[in-house]
Order: sequence, then structure tokens, then C-alpha cells
Amino acid sequence: MFHHQWPKHIRLIDAPSDPGGDSDAEDQNETQQDIDWQAKYNDAIRHSRDWEKKAKANKNAAEELEKLKEASMTEQEKAAKHVKELEDKVASYETAKQRAEWKAQVSAETGVPADVIEGDSLEAMQSHAKRIHELLNPKPKAPAVHGADRQPSGKGPNENMVNYLRNLGL
Repeated sequence: MFHHQWPKHIRLIDAPSDPGGDSDAEDQNETQQDIDWQAKYNDAIRHSRDWEKKAKANKNAAEELEKLKEASMTEQEKAAKHVKELEDKVASYETAKQRAEWKAQVSAETGVPADVIEGDSLEAMQSHAKRIHELLNPKPKAPAVHGADRQPSGKGPNENMVNYLRNLGL
């Protein structure tokens, strides 16, 4: 059987190590209790507000710098910037025109309305229109004949007459 020996003395964490009283431990306890937490909180708030003021000042300075840069742009730089904006706008119009042409082409090929066709390239639009066309116009399935293997294979009493009429083409 397991035999356990318990410690003879138990030392508590809160209890001082020296029962006679250690002056360093008492000083440490007093300093921990004498901390003014409200004052520390107020100092932290003041410090935070100082940084907030500095951040706002930096933001304002950055905005003023941007305005100065824009104001100091030469007329040539402003014209170049305007030309670039216009070139981008023309490119977007050309892209939209090309896509509209592709949609019209794919619509004519597949019969799918152009406004439902999506894609960034001709191939993507063709693939999309093909899927839509297949969904709207499914291929007809052959009728299922159940029990075809159970049909009689022998000739009936009118078999000769049926064959004669078939041969006449009626």
C-alpha cells in the first residue's frame, strides 16, 4: 500500500518569513499600500490626451503639406495629371465598348440575351452563354419504355395482314 508522509510545517505565502519582523518587508508592504491609483490613472489620461493632441497636429500638418504640394505643381504637371485621368477614362470606355460588342456577338451565336451574359473575355462570355443556353434548352430525352423485355415475340393472328399493310406504305 502507498504510504505518504505529510510535511511537518506549512508556510503561508502571506505570512512574513521572520516572526520577529523584518523592516524591509514592512517597508515593501507600506509602499504597495500607499500607491495612489487615482493619481496614476489621471497621469495616464493626461499622457494619452497629450499624444492625441500631437496626432491631430501631425494630421493637420500633413494635410497642409499636401495642399502646398498641389499648389506648387506647375501648370505642366497639372496638365499631365489631367491627361492621365482622361486616358484612364477613355480606356474604361473602350473596355466597356469591347465587352458590349462581345456580348452582342455571343448573344447572336447562342440566342441568350446579352444582358444576362457575364465575363471579362470573349471566351468567358461564350462559356457562360453556353451554360445558360443548355439550362434553358435541355436536350430531349428518349421516352423510357418500361417492360420492353416482356413484350410477346410470337406472331399474332393478324400479323400477316399488318405486314401486308406496312409493305403497301399506307
